[in-house]
Amino acid sequence: MVLWKHLPVRENKPVFNKPAVHSVLLSLGACLFFLSASPSVALAAVPVKDDVRLFQENLERIARLPDDEVRLLPTLFGAAGEGVRKLTGRTTDAALVEKELNRIAWRVSASLVGAREPRLAVAAINRALFADEGFAYDPAPGDPENYLLDRVIARKRGNCLGLTFLFLALGERLGIPLRGAYVPGHCFARYEGNGMRINIETGEKGAERSDAWYAGTFRIGIGNPYLRTLGKREMIGVYLKSLGATLSRKGMEEEALRLYREAELFSPGLPDVYYNAGVSYQKLGKSDEAIAQYRKALSLDPDMAAARGNLGATLCSCGRTEDGIREYLKVLEINPDNPKARSGLAKAYFSRGAYREAIPHCDRAMEQGCSFDPSMLRVLERYRDAGSIPPPR
Repeated sequence: MVLWKHLPVRENKPVFNKPAVHSVLLSLGACLFFLSASPSVALAAVPVKDDVRLFQENLERIARLPDDEVRLLPTLFGAAGEGVRKLTGRTTDAALVEKELNRIAWRVSASLVGAREPRLAVAAINRALFADEGFAYDPAPGDPENYLLDRVIARKRGNCLGLTFLFLALGERLGIPLRGAYVPGHCFARYEGNGMRINIETGEKGAERSDAWYAGTFRIGIGNPYLRTLGKREMIGVYLKSLGATLSRKGMEEEALRLYREAELFSPGLPDVYYNAGVSYQKLGKSDEAIAQYRKALSLDPDMAAARGNLGATLCSCGRTEDGIREYLKVLEINPDNPKARSGLAKAYFSRGAYREAIPHCDRAMEQGCSFDPSMLRVLERYRDAGSIPPPR
């Protein structure tokens, strides 16, 4: 059974009823409210076994709150706490994160006294993080050091997820309407409020990029569930999904699935949550559960080739070869040059004795670098007849 690539880390309009930057940052003193402690919805970082049910109920309650009532970091640290502990053997140094973000927020606020222009606010955060503090972008998505926030702050390095969460946390402290956005395998920060939208590409020191740039760069088709503005809850879902993927790569599938269930609470419209869960179920040999998760992912993003390819492979492994072939063919409609779909089709046709149908897909897949069992190739060689072999679809 072919297990396709595990993706790295995939508009409900949030209610922006906090004061906007041009009305908040009128004086240094005006920022005190956003930097001081305020009541937050707390979660235990590591739930005791007897408290698991209460922990889950509390998490579900938070996921139903209006976005402006959710405190970003306390909620994130609580929801991710057990996963972080399983991954690293330690808990997040939340005190370090809060202390350093408060310090950076003061730096930003001091430079914005009297400022009334959203781009000045974005520029001030960019300057504080990338110039003054020296934060750098590290593109490695699978390294938890790049998105566990205490490590991001200590190392002053982060991937798109880690750096975007710094922006969101600073925005929450300063009353600046910063949100997130997600495209396949990548996220970034977004200023949205006061009639303006500014995309902030955290992988390029906060450079402004248009929606069209993201759509072209990440090949986002019309109607796909990406580029929406995501509030704090949905971005927490993105984070939990990414943490789960790291655990899955280390073979901790049950813990990964727990995080995917939590991610679904916070971000039910994110296709990657279900795709990643499907991968974990598939690795555990739970084919029915994997199929259900892949179908959920495809209901949100029909063009998600990895989910459709894994669905095809899982269906074939269950003896549902015709259904699997249909899924592989749909992958090739999305991307005719997909080698794993070609390889999967060749093996599926071969398994049901449709050797002439298998040959062109086998040939094309081998041209693309795929390999096949020599015994399969010997059988196909006996059925070669250039005049009767159909071209690959």
